[in-house]
Amino acid sequence: MASLYEMRKFFITASEDTALKELLTMHLPQSTNVDDVISSGGVWRDKKRVFDPDFIIKAKETIKIHTSSFQGRQYILKPEHVIFENEDFMVVYKPCDLNVHGVPSSLHYNLNYGVNNYLKKNGIHFESTPLTRIDRPVEGLVIFSKNKHYERRLFDLIKRRVIKKWYVGGIEKRPENPKCLRIIDTITNDGNKTSADPQGKIADTLFIKTGEKTSADIYSIFIFTGRRHQIRFHASNYIAPLVGDWFYGASLHLPGDEISLICRGYNIPYKKKMLRIRLPQKYMDAFLAKFDTTVRGKHSGSIK
Repeated sequence: MASLYEMRKFFITASEDTALKELLTMHLPQSTNVDDVISSGGVWRDKKRVFDPDFIIKAKETIKIHTSSFQGRQYILKPEHVIFENEDFMVVYKPCDLNVHGVPSSLHYNLNYGVNNYLKKNGIHFESTPLTRIDRPVEGLVIFSKNKHYERRLFDLIKRRVIKKWYVGGIEKRPENPKCLRIIDTITNDGNKTSADPQGKIADTLFIKTGEKTSADIYSIFIFTGRRHQIRFHASNYIAPLVGDWFYGASLHLPGDEISLICRGYNIPYKKKMLRIRLPQKYMDAFLAKFDTTVRGKHSGSIK
């Protein structure tokens, strides 16, 4: 399956006062659906989106256009992807190749949009935001609040690292891969890639080997800090890259831009109980089956 995440960026300068739709029609590739670009929020002027096709772009004014293959689409949250729900929060499954938030090319094809539409259809008029995040090529569980009061409560629990998160990852098989490894170092992210940095923030990850596939060793992974790309960097720097994570040196790749990492479960304290929320086994079976379709070679994609 090819990645849906194919994006391009254009800068267009108007030679004279011109309506937005007319300007885009003149300058974008003929295959571009201009109406979808505008309605999805792909047009930016002065760091703000422009949605009005009749908006006049002044002479010598430059606008920025983001196009993508999923413009014009809306993400619909499937009921079976709601893994847990009570009166205060919900935990939902995010597939690979889907952003948690909106991106410059689209406000509508992302998990957050799907969750808020789901809430509205169920009579809950609260603009929820994801309380946990996972990278676009990674799949698994994400937490959303259903009201402001519990949003603050969950933020506090996450800040104090009371909520525990469990990942499963497929690391490229090597004879020296350890059975168990606890990594504590300091890292930094430059907005793109994570690297070791003596002046960076502490990152703490535990890898426990739980199984083997032909192309990968399977690890349960527990993080005690939540730095960007923490697991991906720690795996590649101290063990071996995650299968599919060419951005951090993988030689084995999965279909599309997928990375062999899944957020499998949370332990969340709730009303004097500990909720142990886990992905159903069918998701794990599908995740492990991916290792039967790995391909060796250089990837030509652009995932981050």
